[in-house]
This record gives sequence, structure tokens and C-alpha cells, in this order.
Amino acid sequence: MSQREEDEIVRGVLADLPVRVVAAVTTSVAREAARRHQAGTAGAIALGRGLTAGLLLATLTKDDERVTLQVLGNGPLGGITVDANGAGTARAYVKHPEAGALLPGAPRPSLAAAIGGSGVVSVIRDVGLRENFSGTTAIGSGEIDEDVERYLTESEQIESALACDTTAGDDGGVVASAGILVQALPGEASIEVALARGLFVDGALARVVAAGLPPSGEDLLRAVFGGRLGEIRVLDRRPARFFCPCSRERAGVSLAMLGDADLSAMILDDGKAEVICNFCRARYTFDDAELERIRRRTTGTPGPPS
Repeated sequence: MSQREEDEIVRGVLADLPVRVVAAVTTSVAREAARRHQAGTAGAIALGRGLTAGLLLATLTKDDERVTLQVLGNGPLGGITVDANGAGTARAYVKHPEAGALLPGAPRPSLAAAIGGSGVVSVIRDVGLRENFSGTTAIGSGEIDEDVERYLTESEQIESALACDTTAGDDGGVVASAGILVQALPGEASIEVALARGLFVDGALARVVAAGLPPSGEDLLRAVFGGRLGEIRVLDRRPARFFCPCSRERAGVSLAMLGDADLSAMILDDGKAEVICNFCRARYTFDDAELERIRRRTTGTPGPPS
């Protein structure tokens, strides 16, 4: 299924207040991830919420920021890893995409049992400097967006309200996915952020996603907040899409890292190797001749393995 052009990220601020507002419509991004991983319902919703949270996190600084988000719990899904960047591309995988079950709940089903109540939330930010910024907090509720919001408040010490919601059918097919981040500037406190958090807890975003998403991120903000935060001035918008930069060349590099002994064993015992990308499930097959060329380049030896 092709991705729809409506997926987008909209960034703005509250008029005359030090509060930023970001909306992400991510239905096609989440749908593509769920399809590639053949996810069950819990896995599809975890992928949707995780991808949306990652894209929202990647809008905090300049456009070339890259964010790696991991929510690693002790539940049957086994954790989710998201790779997103400020340009609006993202990819993700769940360790066990077909495992786990949703628990009934209002205003939305709960992922807590599938994610688990014990584990860590880890965020690595690459903003193009010599060193990356990283932080970790413990899983609190097992709901991805709630735990990422907790991470922002505790680790990055920025008052934030974050909600991500995804709906999926019994076959794991994603129906709709979106998220909103409302955040005070560092060192600032805001009653508007607290108000947004209260609306999210009450199910304002969940109800909009369940009822059918409006056509744009700006419309999503209107539908969820209805003017209750005041005027939102949109600063920019950009498309969002699922994208994985893996390639056959990169797969060959990963094989080269195995070293002479492992490559020789593959050549002699199997005569081939297959590399599968965790994020997009693309498969790259290398025959014995290709493996031998990789081995020779790696070791600098001229002859075949003995």
C-alpha cells in the first residue's frame, strides 16, 4: 500500500507565550511499519505510538537532528526501537511484533501488558556535534507516550505534554495514527502545558483519532484543543514518511565486521549468507563468491579459506 501525502509534521508556538506546539499525522508511516513487520494489533499500535513519539522528539532542535528512541520493557513485545530525524523520516521495529495483547480501557486500549511495567526509556540525540546527548528513565506506566513524556520532564527537565494514539484492526492494519507535543521552553513553567496534559489524559486526542483524523496537522490541533490553548501560530510544516537507509552495500559492511573466521565458516559450511534489516525487513543475500570477496577485502589475504 502506498503512503499517503497527508502524513505531515506541523510546528508552531502559542501566540506571545514561550510554548511550542507540534502535531504529527503519521497514519501511513505507522501503516508501512506494521505491514513490513507483519505486526499483530498490539505490535502495530506500539509501532504507531513509538514512531509518532520519535518524530515529535526529532523536532526539538535543528532539521538535521536524529533521534533514537527505545522503550525496552519486560512485556511480550520485547521493546521497540525508533530511528527518526528532523526532516520527517522514521523507521522502527518491535522485537516480537506478533506478541502481546491490548487491554480494554478508556479513553483508549492499554499497551501496558504488552510493553511491560519494568524497563527503561532511552533517548539518544545526534545534533551534528562531536558528542551525542543521551538520557534514560525507568518505564512508569508501560504506555509509550506517557513514558516518553515522563522522560522529557525528568531527564531533559522540560515541562511537556505528549500524546500519541494509533488505532488498528484485528489483523494489525493501521487505521489512523497521530500525536501532539506541547512543551514549555527550557526553564519555563506553563499552565498551557498542564492544560494540554489534562486534555490528553481525558482522551481529547484519542477520541479524534478514533473518530477519523482531520486532513492536516493544523486541523488536528483545532480538533483536539478547540482554541482552549489560545492562538497557535504555525511556523512550518513538512511531510512525514517511513524511510530506511539500509542497502546492499551497508549489509556487506556488516558482514565484513564479522572477521575472517566467521566469514570463512559461512563460505565453507553454508556457501551463502543473508542479512535482514531489523527496521524494514529488507533481505540481502550474498553467495560464496561475494563472501570471499568481502573476506579478502577485510583480511587482505589473496587466497580462498582453507
